[in-house]
Amino acid sequence: MEVFASPRPLWDGAEEVGDRLLVLPVLFHLMWSGVLAADLEADLLGAESLVWAEEQLG
Repeated sequence: MEVFASPRPLWDGAEEVGDRLLVLPVLFHLMWSGVLAADLEADLLGAESLVWAEEQLG
């Protein structure tokens, strides 16, 4: 979550966490769950899509 505290490209953040192929499924789950958000209005979700952590309540 710290990696995406500020918006950054999806693949850049995934590579900072670890092996991109292992990390991406977890990031997709976090986006599906609403923990992470992505800018989907600009384009389809891709390597350069900006992703950020949503603020957690409570």
